[in-house]
Amino acid sequence: MQLRFLGAEYDCQWPNIETRDGEVTGKYRGVVWSAKHHSATVAPTTPVTLRFMGRSYQGQV
Repeated sequence: MQLRFLGAEYDCQWPNIETRDGEVTGKYRGVVWSAKHHSATVAPTTPVTLRFMGRSYQGQV
């Protein structure tokens, strides 16, 4: 995914998170509402060089 802010462009790769449907929690206006459970894996972060008002700095994505 390519992001742009105030003319500066950034590349970003979002991690894939596995989810599975849980039990039905209830209904809201006739629509079934269920919980989702996320996997417990943590994606490693990568350092990126960002720029703010002409100054570069390191950030974690």
